[in-house]
Amino acid sequence: MKPNQYVFALISVLLLSFFAFHGYGLTFGESAHLDDYLNFLSKQQKGSSTYPFWLALKCVGVLSFFAASLFFISLVKKEHFNGSNQYTVMRYAIFIAILSIALFGAIVRIHSNQQGAANLFFFTTLLYMLLFHLNNQASQSLLVLKDIYLLPWYAVLIYTMGVPGWAKIFGGESFRIRYIEMFESSFISSLPGGTSMTIILIGIFELVVPILLLVSLIRGEFLQRRPKLWLTLAMTIIISTFSILCLGLSILLNFAGSSNLVFYSIFTLMMFLCILNKPAPLLKK
Repeated sequence: MKPNQYVFALISVLLLSFFAFHGYGLTFGESAHLDDYLNFLSKQQKGSSTYPFWLALKCVGVLSFFAASLFFISLVKKEHFNGSNQYTVMRYAIFIAILSIALFGAIVRIHSNQQGAANLFFFTTLLYMLLFHLNNQASQSLLVLKDIYLLPWYAVLIYTMGVPGWAKIFGGESFRIRYIEMFESSFISSLPGGTSMTIILIGIFELVVPILLLVSLIRGEFLQRRPKLWLTLAMTIIISTFSILCLGLSILLNFAGSSNLVFYSIFTLMMFLCILNKPAPLLKK
C-alpha cells in the first residue's frame, strides 16, 4: 500500500463520518439543535431559525447524507487501492459535499453569522482543492460534472460578496455606525467623506462582483475551455477587496478579523490559479 493510498482512504473515512453524522443532525435535529448550526462560531446568538432557514438546513442535511453515501461506496469499491487512480465515486462524493457546504454557507451568511460563513468558505475551497488534485491523478474525465463543477463556486462568491455589499450600501447609517465608531480614531475617518463614504465604496466593489459573475454565467464561462475574462475580473476585485478590508482591520490591530481576511485572500487566490491556469481541471484526458 502506497502512503498516498492510505491517506486518501483515511480522508474518505473522515469525510464519510463528518457528512453522515452532521447529515443526520441537520435532517432529524430539533429546532434548538438547528439554531446551534445556524450560530456555530458566532460570538452571539443571531436568533432562531425561521421556516425558510429550517427547510434550507434540511436540504443541507439531505445533501450531506448523499455525500456520505458516496464516500461509503467509494470505500467499499476500494477506489484508493485498485491501482486505477480514477476515484470516480469519490470525486462525485466531493462535488456533492461542495454543494452541501456551499448551501450551508449561504444560509449562515444570510443569517449574519460572519465567522461561520468564513469557516464554510475555507471548507468549500479545500474540498475544491481535493477535487482538483484527485482529477490530476485520474486519466478519465467526469462527463456529468465537466460543465457544472464551477457553479457552486459562483454561488459562493455571489453571496460572500453580495450580502455584505448590499448591507453596506442599503443598510443606512444605522448599519454603518458601528464602522464609523470603529475607525473614528484612525486616519480613515479623516478621508474625504469620512468612514461612511469609505464603507459605501467598499460596498460598491462588493456588489460589482455578483454583477460580473452573472455576466460570466450568461457568457457561459463556467463551461469547459471557455475564456474566463469576466470571472478573472470578478476574482481580481474579490482579492483586492479582501486585501483592503484586511488593511483596515490591521490598522485597528484586530488580529482575528485581519487574519481571517488573509485566509479569504489566499484561498480565493488558490481557486483563481486552479481555475485559470487549468481551464478544464475536470477534463483531463
